[in-house]
Amino acid sequence: MDEGTNNVNRLGQSLEKLFLKMQEVDNTCVELTKDISKQDLSLIGNIGIKGEVIMREIAEFLETPLSTATWIVDKLVAKRYLKRYNSIEDRRIVKVGLTNKGQKTYELFQRQKMLMGERILKDLSLKDQSNLISLLEKITQNLNAHTPA
Repeated sequence: MDEGTNNVNRLGQSLEKLFLKMQEVDNTCVELTKDISKQDLSLIGNIGIKGEVIMREIAEFLETPLSTATWIVDKLVAKRYLKRYNSIEDRRIVKVGLTNKGQKTYELFQRQKMLMGERILKDLSLKDQSNLISLLEKITQNLNAHTPA
């Protein structure tokens, strides 16, 4: 086996192990809340970052039809993680934001991600940390540029 093939195999194995560890963040938050899925948690995280969104943005983020996104939001509104309200600028536009419960869940998710980040970077020098982050950014750009249609 040549070195390039060996590196691809090592990368695959390393990524698989890393993804499993990173899923622990989602699993911990889902277990602590007891009533949401990983997809719900991801949506709460996205809304937490943006502050408020419209339904079209939710459908795009979840990569689902608008009707499915509406069903997911309805479920999270009923569980009091999300709230709907009309835009002040245009009352026809419905926005979605976090409730207090949703904000607390978002903060829990952020804390868990920070702990994971700290564990990943813990034994790396500042230079290695910077190099790792730069490489991950390049990898993400490569994947985005070559995503099959």
